[in-house]
Amino acid sequence: MKFLANLTRLLIPAPCFLCGAATIDKTGLCVHCLAAWVPVALMPRCPQCAIGVAKAGLLCAQCAHRPPAFDRTQTGLDFNAPTRHLVHQLKFARQPWVLPALLAPLIAEIERVYPAPRQDWPEALIPMPIHPLRRQIRGFNQARLIANQLGKAFALPVLGQAVVRVKASPPQSSLDAAARRKSLIQAFEVRQSLPAHVAIVDDVMTTGSSAQSLARALKQAGVLRVTVWVLARTPTPD
Repeated sequence: MKFLANLTRLLIPAPCFLCGAATIDKTGLCVHCLAAWVPVALMPRCPQCAIGVAKAGLLCAQCAHRPPAFDRTQTGLDFNAPTRHLVHQLKFARQPWVLPALLAPLIAEIERVYPAPRQDWPEALIPMPIHPLRRQIRGFNQARLIANQLGKAFALPVLGQAVVRVKASPPQSSLDAAARRKSLIQAFEVRQSLPAHVAIVDDVMTTGSSAQSLARALKQAGVLRVTVWVLARTPTPD
C-alpha cells in the first residue's frame, strides 16, 4: 500500500501535507516546506538530551546537574508548529502517510552522527511502550510505527514486546514536568533479556521524563547503554 501511494504521488502531484501546494516528493512536502525543515545539525545540541545549547558539545545545565539515565539522544526536528501538525496527524488523525516527512530528517541525522563504519551503534530498537488501554483507544502505537521504519532503514531488530507499560496515566501532554515524572515512576516492566546497547524510539521528547523512566528500567534489567532516537525535540525542556 505504501509503495502504491508513493508511486501514485510520483505520477500525479498531490497536495503538500503542510501548505497544500502540489508536490510529487515522496515525503509529501513541497519544495518550499522541505526547505523550511531546518536540519538540527546546524544547531548546537546537548549530546545527552538534544536540547539546544550555546556551543556544540556542551551539556545543557539540566544534564550537567542531574544526568539522565539515557546516554545520548538524536533528533531530526524541533517540535515547532509544522512538526506538531504532522505529529498530530500521525497520532490522532491516523494518517501514517505523513511519517516519511518526519522520518527523513531523523534518518539523515543518525547517518551524520554514525558514519560508516558505525561505532557505539545500538544493537536493537525499543519502541516507547504505551499502556494497553491507550493502545486499544488509539488503535496503534506510533513509536512502534517509527521503530519499524528505522529498523528497516538501519537493519536493526525491533523488540516491540520486550518492555511493557504496566502503569496507566493521563496523557503526558496534559501534565507539567513534575506530574510527568510522578506518573512515570515504575511505569515500565522489562520482560525479556536485552543486548548491552539499545535505542529507545519515540515521536517527541518534551521533558524527557518518559525516556528517563524507560532508560532507568532498561539499565536495571542489565542494559549498559541507552540511546534515544526521536522524531522531534521541544526547543525548551518544559
